[in-house]
Amino acid sequence: MTLKKSASLALMALAVSFFIGCSSKEDRDKYDQWYGSGSKAREESALVKLQSDRKVAAEAADKAKAEAAAKPAAAPAAPGDTSAAAAAPAVAAAPKRKPVPADVSALLNKHACFACHQAYDKVIGPAYSEVAKKKYTPDQIVELVHNPKPEHWPGYPPMAPLAHVPKADIIVIANWINGL
Repeated sequence: MTLKKSASLALMALAVSFFIGCSSKEDRDKYDQWYGSGSKAREESALVKLQSDRKVAAEAADKAKAEAAAKPAAAPAAPGDTSAAAAAPAVAAAPKRKPVPADVSALLNKHACFACHQAYDKVIGPAYSEVAKKKYTPDQIVELVHNPKPEHWPGYPPMAPLAHVPKADIIVIANWINGL
């Protein structure tokens, strides 16, 4: 009896190893990039790029503030001069980052959305502010969470279907996303 079981298990193991061994190198490389050891390198390079981008943005903002502060001190604005008035909105033109409301944050944590998405920064998946630019309706967002379409987001790893997330929770999150 045990010989028959072990023989059938060995035959299944042989079939599985043959099936896995037959996948193409391209498929194995793609899998490794998104889920294997390549994912670590990809995540690390994305974090380094994100930190670099934040540093550059902070330096640009500091430089713009310094220029704006030096410009009015150097030459007082004439009554008809609008150049000083135009310089102030340029500094304030940086996008405002709204905080995530507590109820939405609780839902995003509950369903582990923050593992791949952030409000304004790209992590693994797109930032919610980028999703907002696509102008999806809440019902479309519900459908995309339950049945993701990777062709909508080229360059990102495919999202797993999250059919277990209740529609009501997704609607709350979708309304917040559309408000960004």
